[in-house]
Amino acid sequence: MRSSITSRGHRISYRTEGDGAPLLLLCGWSRWADTWWDAGYVGGLGEGYRVIAVDRLGHGESDKPHDPAEYLEQLIVADIVGVLDAERVDRALVWGFSMGARNAASFAVMEPTRVAALVCGGGGPLPASEGARERTLDLAELVKTVDGMTLVLRSMGTPDEGISLSLLRNDPAALSAAMAGAAEWRPAADDVDAPSLWYMGSDDDGGFWAADIELATRLGVETHLVPGADHVMSFRRADEVLSFVRPFLERIADELRDRLPAQLAHGSHEHQRVGYRAAEVAAS
Repeated sequence: MRSSITSRGHRISYRTEGDGAPLLLLCGWSRWADTWWDAGYVGGLGEGYRVIAVDRLGHGESDKPHDPAEYLEQLIVADIVGVLDAERVDRALVWGFSMGARNAASFAVMEPTRVAALVCGGGGPLPASEGARERTLDLAELVKTVDGMTLVLRSMGTPDEGISLSLLRNDPAALSAAMAGAAEWRPAADDVDAPSLWYMGSDDDGGFWAADIELATRLGVETHLVPGADHVMSFRRADEVLSFVRPFLERIADELRDRLPAQLAHGSHEHQRVGYRAAEVAAS
């Protein structure tokens, strides 16, 4: 079912399905909520999950402003809080891919009580290499044009039909602004309290670096590689990804399912209270 909220004066659209443990899904840059269904993730998860897949600002059926200041990480987190409040969910499993993984990790850092577990694919709270902000801003400038956006999508491994669909469904100026806004802050893995799993394609910029694995080991983060997959294929190969994500989620999902009656009994006032923190950050 498609629903929407108004957050910061913008329409934020999202799609829900199922009953059970709340599972928040955040898609990658230039993607939209429906891609979790199209790729086979929602069907492959099986029963027992209440899926809430969000079109973040600038994506899918949500509004698409062109000002990078609208896409700062704390503001995107405030939008996510607004969706969970509207759905009367106080704590969820959170899974993001690519830019969605960064947003998911930011949500875990800024709103730790709302995140029962964190899954990050193709990105997340990994340390940035030197010059990462400047490179991201250069890419943001490039994708303002159709030719530039085509070049960037192709470099990620997007096939021609995917590029055509992205150009049809998206506003390049909004995607540029989203990328530029995201360049201003990165979540740090040390600040994430929730049990976490990270995965990447082995051909996605070489997969995890040695320092990434050392960090994950120190923090107790579960890591996986999707063999032979570039950035895009590490999302499209849903069966392989679900083979390790599903058991991880199941270990925590039962606790959330046991809490469902209490969550629903809280009502909207409790969820409004819990959402204050992100709203205050957004206003600061």
